[in-house]
Amino acid sequence: MARRRTRGLMMLALLLIPSTVLAATEGHGEGGIPSSVYYAALNFFILVAILVYFLRKPTKEFFASRATLIRQQISQAQELKEQADKRFADLEQRLQGVEAEGKKLVQELKHDGELEQRRMVQSAQDQAAAMKALSEKVMVQELRKAKEELKREAVALAAEMAEKLIRDNVSAQDQNRLVDDYLNKMERLP
Repeated sequence: MARRRTRGLMMLALLLIPSTVLAATEGHGEGGIPSSVYYAALNFFILVAILVYFLRKPTKEFFASRATLIRQQISQAQELKEQADKRFADLEQRLQGVEAEGKKLVQELKHDGELEQRRMVQSAQDQAAAMKALSEKVMVQELRKAKEELKREAVALAAEMAEKLIRDNVSAQDQNRLVDDYLNKMERLP
């Protein structure tokens, strides 16, 4: 610390030497630069020397801390950029996966739809065939019933007509003869 004070005093002395020289030349009155300019320049250099002396350490510390802060911010920015790049790559990969999965899902849905359509068509065809077979059975049964009904009606009508014919054409003698033939046949039976 004492060394710094000594150094500061030496700088002050060096700064005062030009002012002494200027004072000596001032009295000669040569037509040069006015002395007020020399004093202003001297004051400026003294002020700069004092500022450099007293502000050197805080300025150094300020710029060092500022450089450290900037390095940290650059480092953090790089880390954030790397994280963002990783996140972007991950999201891009997931997006491609989602697109592929979407296409696959659409294909599966199309395939499932086609299978369901085929199944529905087959089911409709099976039902139509079953209904056709059932209607054919019902039709056959109804036809049999109708035939049997017609046979019964025909038999009943034939019996009625035969009875009428027999009543009209068979005489009492024919009836007796038929009864006798029947009895004879019955007697012959074992």
